[in-house]
Amino acid sequence: MALLTILIAPLTSASDSASIVRGGRLYDNWSLESRGRAPNHPNPAFKPRQVRVATADSWRCVECHAWDYQGKHGIKGISGRQKTDAVALAALLKDANHGYGELLSEGDRLDLANFIAGGQTDMRKLLALAGRTKPGQSTSDKVYATLCANCHGLDGTRLRQVPPLGDSARQRPYEVLHVALNGHPGGNMPALRTLGEETVANMLAYLQTLPGINLAASIANGGRLYDDWQVHTGGQRQALPHPAYPSHAYYASAASETWRCKECHGWDYKGNQGQYASGNHATGIKGIRAFAGVEPEKIMALLRSNTHLFGAVLKHRDLQDLANFVSYGQIDMDTLIDARTGLSRGDATRGAAHYRTMCAGCHGLEGGFVAKRHAGRVTREDPWHSVHNMMNGHPDDTMPALREIDPKVIIDILAHMQTLQERR
Repeated sequence: MALLTILIAPLTSASDSASIVRGGRLYDNWSLESRGRAPNHPNPAFKPRQVRVATADSWRCVECHAWDYQGKHGIKGISGRQKTDAVALAALLKDANHGYGELLSEGDRLDLANFIAGGQTDMRKLLALAGRTKPGQSTSDKVYATLCANCHGLDGTRLRQVPPLGDSARQRPYEVLHVALNGHPGGNMPALRTLGEETVANMLAYLQTLPGINLAASIANGGRLYDDWQVHTGGQRQALPHPAYPSHAYYASAASETWRCKECHGWDYKGNQGQYASGNHATGIKGIRAFAGVEPEKIMALLRSNTHLFGAVLKHRDLQDLANFVSYGQIDMDTLIDARTGLSRGDATRGAAHYRTMCAGCHGLEGGFVAKRHAGRVTREDPWHSVHNMMNGHPDDTMPALREIDPKVIIDILAHMQTLQERR
C-alpha cells in the first residue's frame, strides 16, 4: 500500500487541476461522481447532533462543511486544512469519523484530499466581487451563451433536473460558485476553475440577471402533474402499485392509477373528507388541503420521502412545480361547485359566450369534439375534475390553463357546459 501511495501521489498532486476539480465534485456528492452507493444509515457525525438530514445527504462532505467550507450543523469546516499534505488528508478520510475507507477508492480519496488542500476558494471574496460587477462590464453573457446555454438554455431554465439558474444564483450563490469552479458530480459540465476566479465571479453576476421560475406557470404545470405525472412527463407508466395505496382499494390492480396524486387525494383535494370519501375512488387517505400555504421546500421533502417516493421518478423542477401547486394552487371547490348536487355555482348564460369563443374551437359548440366522452356529460358527472383541468390544463396537452382568469368565468363556463347534451 505504501508503494501504491508513492506511485499515485505524484500523479495527483495538489497542483493537478484535473484532480482538484474532480475532488470538488466528490466533495459535492461523491456517490454521484464515483457512481457508488451511500450507506443506508446516517453518517456517524450526525448522530450526537440529531440533525434532520436525508440519510444519503448525511454522507456528502458539503452537508458537514458547507459550500463556503466554513462548516455547518456545528461541525468545523475544512478551511483550516488548506495547504495540508494531501496524502495525510487522504488517510484521515478513512478514520471512524469520516468512514470513507470502504466507500471511496484510494484515487478518489486523493482527489478529494487535493481539493481540500489546494482547491478551496474564498467564497465571500468571490461573492463580493460578483456584487461589484455591473451589467456590461464583462463578456460573461457571451461566455454563457457559447459555453453553457447549449445545456441550460439561453435563459437558464432548460434543464428540469435543476432549478432555474437565475434562482439558484440568487438564492444559493456559494453552491453555484462551487459548481462553476468544479462542475457537476457525475456529469459532463465543464469546470471553469482554470479560467480564473474573476471569470467565475463575473459569471455568477450574469447568472443572477437571468429569470427565475414563473410561479403561475409552475403552479399550472404542477396541477397537470397532480392529474397524471406519468402522462405529462412522457415517462413509463408504473408497473407496480404505489406502496402507500391500500391493497383493498378498488384500483389496487391498476398499478399506474395508484401513482396518480388525484387518486388518493381527489379532485377537490379533500381525500377521505371529500368526494372520494366513498365509491370506487375511496382509499381512506387524507387530502392535501392542510398543506395549502406550507413552504414548498417542506412539501418537496415530503414528496421525496418513503411515503411518496417521487424523488425516484420526478425531476427536481417537476417536484418543485408539484409542491408549488399543493402550496399555492389549491382552491376551495365548495365555493365553485355545490358539493351535494355537483352543480356549478356560476351563470350558464354568461358562460355560453365564454365557452363559444374560448373553448368551442377544440370541444365543439355542443361539446362533442376532442374528449373521449361528451364534455357535457363529463362536467355533470365529475365537475371537480373539470374545474381542475380548466384551471391547469390537461397533462401533455395544449389545452390552455385558465388559472389567472377570474374564477367567475370558470364556473360560468362550467355552468354552461353542464347544460350541453349529447345528440342521439
